[in-house]
Amino acid sequence: MKRYELMWIIGGILDDKSMEESLSNVTKSISLPKKSKVIKAELWGKRKLSYSINNYEDGTYFLAEIESDSDAISKIELILKENESVIRHLITVKEKFKPYKVSTK
Repeated sequence: MKRYELMWIIGGILDDKSMEESLSNVTKSISLPKKSKVIKAELWGKRKLSYSINNYEDGTYFLAEIESDSDAISKIELILKENESVIRHLITVKEKFKPYKVSTK
């Protein structure tokens, strides 16, 4: 199983209770496909969008690290597309970086 990073934006500015509910709902729906689990999820906060999306000027950003099979990623994307409150999402593979030696002369 690979690790992925998932970022999603909820349109508009939400109050604290709504932000926690949104985070909980999306993380629960991510865990629905078999062989996928949320490692950690966090709220990035409210930010102004660089351009309007669906008539929203502001959005609330969330970031999650998930572990999943590649087959389940397409199901997760479908779940996010069907969620009307999510105006944008992005899933990327989280790569492991190996430290390299720096030589000084």
